[in-house]
Amino acid sequence: MRRVLPLLGLAVLASGCGSALTSERLSPSFATAFRALYVQQQSLVGRTSLASKDLQALSSCRRTGTAASGPGEDWVCTVQYVDAGASAVQTFEVQVKPDGCWKADGPPASQPAQLANPTDGSLQANPLSEFDGCFDTSW
Repeated sequence: MRRVLPLLGLAVLASGCGSALTSERLSPSFATAFRALYVQQQSLVGRTSLASKDLQALSSCRRTGTAASGPGEDWVCTVQYVDAGASAVQTFEVQVKPDGCWKADGPPASQPAQLANPTDGSLQANPLSEFDGCFDTSW
């Protein structure tokens, strides 16, 4: 019995030390970055009247592996947004680093690496093909 009590105390202390890299912190950071880059993307294809505040975008991020939080390459973020009355959903693969910075890769079918300029046909980098951001990891 004497050995069980110290181990129980250690388990209680360890349970309060979770990772700051959670879906609750990543999701709003991802949504903010997506909104700004979506507006930039739309401007590249000729839609200059859209503003970030007009785009209703919510994201939900989660890990696909066994851990629910922490750094890793097994995160996915799904963003739902309404633009010009039409609703859309896209899912991005995300890598989260221990410092709270992340990198997202867009689905190539809906977010190709390059976009054609509608006025002259020139190719431009798609800001939603690959993008990154960071969130606060302090408690």
